[in-house]
Amino acid sequence: MRFNDSIDLGFAVAALITGTVDRSEIADWAARVIDEVEDPPTYIYAMLDIERYHGRGLHDEIGFTPTTGVNSDDEFQYLREIAVRRGKEDPDYLGGKSPVSLAAVRKAYIDNLLKINFGFDVQSLPPLYLGDASRAP
Repeated sequence: MRFNDSIDLGFAVAALITGTVDRSEIADWAARVIDEVEDPPTYIYAMLDIERYHGRGLHDEIGFTPTTGVNSDDEFQYLREIAVRRGKEDPDYLGGKSPVSLAAVRKAYIDNLLKINFGFDVQSLPPLYLGDASRAP
């Protein structure tokens, strides 16, 4: 397993905030980093107990604001769409927005980070269905 402190940590937090992954998946990810990375950073242990942060105070624990690797509102929306496709969130979570249209290279980048860090293949998920008959799977 490779681990880039700022990007991987920031991406994991972004995936959690958007509902793409849940707290147990974050804890599993942190445990894998601890097991597989030689000399893991000490702050990764805080991710085992992410429940206590409730979206606050993590910066104080780790000592820096990680880079998410997610560069736009559309990319955050794409993560939210994945949360819906995974059944982690209801379609209403998307706020009535149409599916985002990201460049293939950015989608592939995000999909790859999810696969590397959380072990699931976005391409194998069911398509996004928002209840509109014209978009039915």
